[in-house]
Amino acid sequence: MESNLLEHISEFLLELGRGFSFVARQKRIDVDGDNFYIDLVFYNFVLKCFVLIDLKLDKLKHQDIGQMDFYVRYYD
Repeated sequence: MESNLLEHISEFLLELGRGFSFVARQKRIDVDGDNFYIDLVFYNFVLKCFVLIDLKLDKLKHQDIGQMDFYVRYYD
């Protein structure tokens, strides 16, 4: 799914709305020697904020929400 989105990144950015810029795919963050990877990272120049996307194919679980919360707090 990630590869398909990136193949059509310009259309995807237009669907997101005004001011979006692609920053990274599989962005690695290092916390106390542990590596974590955020699937897609965008920046919105209008809102002046990062937009993090973690792609899931299965049903959303509680740990997925905790993982996203961790990523958002890291970027904050």
